[in-house]
Amino acid sequence: MVLFGRPAIRNYIRSPRGQWAYWTSYGVFFATYIALACCKRLGRRYPLNLILLSILTLSMSYMMSMISAYFKIESVFIAVGLTSFVCFGVTIFSFQTKFDFTSCVGVLFVISLALVGFGFACIFTYSRILYTVYAALGAVAFSIFLAVDTQLILGGKRHEISPEDHVFASIMLYLDIVYIFMYILMLFGKRE
Repeated sequence: MVLFGRPAIRNYIRSPRGQWAYWTSYGVFFATYIALACCKRLGRRYPLNLILLSILTLSMSYMMSMISAYFKIESVFIAVGLTSFVCFGVTIFSFQTKFDFTSCVGVLFVISLALVGFGFACIFTYSRILYTVYAALGAVAFSIFLAVDTQLILGGKRHEISPEDHVFASIMLYLDIVYIFMYILMLFGKRE
């Protein structure tokens, strides 16, 4: 993150020449994610699953650093701090609560559809207020997803993830945290 504070690197990232790396990392992320999500055998074969998880993590990390380069460094640090606080709080709450979030999957599907529809509305009608509401709803929605995924991993509830699917479980948590960070950055970030 410190490297992206340098003007030469930021200018390269923002230039059309620097965009190819973002789209390449997006393609690598998407292909790796689809491979792990669709082929359960890949996620369960020992050295291959860790290699694919590392590739997925590196490509997503690079994409997040590219997105963060468009914001002021202070905003990125604030978003990291708030994301850490939210994730820690949601995780502790998921550990100790008796409420079964895993039984609310249907409600979460409806929330996801509403968020996608709201996102399309934001694309076609730009309004700072609409954009802010969308970012807030996204952060709340993915905080709920984090609670659900944490309880799925812990087990002992209505639904749970098999211990053999530990790679897919880590991907679920990782993506929840990344999306919480992105929405918080959208909400509080100041662009340069």
